[in-house]
Amino acid sequence: MSNQSLGNRVQSELKQAVDSGLLPRSVQEKAAKLLERLQQPVRIAVMGLPRSGKSSLLNLLVGSDVIPDGVRLPTLQLTYGDTPQSICTLPDGSKQTLDSVDTAAISALSPVFVEMQMPLPALAKISVLEVVAPDDPAAMHRATQWATKRCDVGLWCTRGYVEAEQDIWAAVPENVKDHSFCMMTRADILKAEGLLETAFGAVRNFAKPEFNQVLAIGTLQAIAARRADGSVDKDMMRDSGGSALISAVLKQVDQGKQSAVDMADVLLHQHADLLADAPKAAPAEPAPEPVAQAEAPPAVEPEPEAEIAAAPEPVTAPEPEPEPEPEVVPEAPVEQKPPAPAAPPPASRQDAMSRLREMAAKKKALAQAQATPEAEQSPEPEDAPKEAAPAVVAPAANPPLRPATREAYQHVINAIEDQGHGLSAIFDEKGDDAPAEVMAMTVERIQWLCDYLQENGDDEDVSLQRARDTAFDAADLVQLMQMEKQDSAALEAVSLMLQIKRELQADLAA
Repeated sequence: MSNQSLGNRVQSELKQAVDSGLLPRSVQEKAAKLLERLQQPVRIAVMGLPRSGKSSLLNLLVGSDVIPDGVRLPTLQLTYGDTPQSICTLPDGSKQTLDSVDTAAISALSPVFVEMQMPLPALAKISVLEVVAPDDPAAMHRATQWATKRCDVGLWCTRGYVEAEQDIWAAVPENVKDHSFCMMTRADILKAEGLLETAFGAVRNFAKPEFNQVLAIGTLQAIAARRADGSVDKDMMRDSGGSALISAVLKQVDQGKQSAVDMADVLLHQHADLLADAPKAAPAEPAPEPVAQAEAPPAVEPEPEAEIAAAPEPVTAPEPEPEPEPEVVPEAPVEQKPPAPAAPPPASRQDAMSRLREMAAKKKALAQAQATPEAEQSPEPEDAPKEAAPAVVAPAANPPLRPATREAYQHVINAIEDQGHGLSAIFDEKGDDAPAEVMAMTVERIQWLCDYLQENGDDEDVSLQRARDTAFDAADLVQLMQMEKQDSAALEAVSLMLQIKRELQADLAA
């Protein structure tokens, strides 16, 4: 199952859970916030000192010349809207709405904050907040703190990442830093002067520990990459750093959505018993709602921008969704069994397989409830003593495996055995860092195993479908284990993979 189809499925199930009213009150609130987060575009904040090229970056991200060269605007929130509209917050706190995004008309009102709504495809996936403040460290600090509470991804624009900028960014919360990029602007000009390598190296030395990545962007070169016929010179766009920026932002957008999907999936699994009786309605596309007006920031002065780029290659996006303004939802807790002290490997394996079977049973019960309107229909019992039952089909239950399935099984078994030697070496060599690295490798390998079995083997084999289901549920489970971030989870994940290998070996021997 692709990430997109998983996200759609989880979002649909989460909406049904929220609408059902069957969740406990505290869980209901958490589920509602997660649903709101899944339905909204990812919020990006463009920050930095005056004249650092912020408006250029905004135009690049949304694929349109929203802020023309020489225009002076205050802090700006750019969101999706079916028709262009500008909501201006005036110095006295009142709001005035314009049925356009005419920057000259907006400037004439001297607002302290503007929310622009535009039908740009990129804004279905992201919203962009450009933060403008006076060239004063205290004012910049206040504006940055205000913005980082209202974004999922941060872009700090700089020409040199001087000490004043370092002090401002040092006060930003660590969770924001993990999803933020330091953008050294004017890279094309510096390159022409032969100073790019030296300047970028200096910025990177100071900024690298404080950001997810440090990137260089050449605005003028990005403008030149955009041809008059609307096409893009991809080599020039790549050389300008525009492609790297868009790729990095899209990756953060996808990761942000996937994080919310994972948390929602955990919540649904935790409360599957309660939700089994929920009435199921056919999923429908939600109608777009008016975009909520953003909260006005502290009063700031307009900032002149020296570099405003024509829009290069735009960020593509799916069908539009409205953008509320929720707070970032903390990660949902994952219920887990505490590992028994000094438990031998078989016990860890049994615990992992027990949790896998429990997850599979809950998913099956939920699927049955969705397939029938009768809430009284009983799902498959989940409290049977499954821990003691081996997950191997008796030899007489299925016919012998067909050659294609046998070949697929043997390939998977060989691959697991090959990786086992590498995992053992990591445990021996990496010390305290071993569990996280082993966990990441195991997650990747089980996902490969899942994908390989889906694409190989003979579909006529009954045991192959069972193996595919087991692998799919195992991929889900190890992702949840990875979120637990406990050393014992790595051992459980490895044991789970080895148990899958043993089940495939049993099928081959049947």
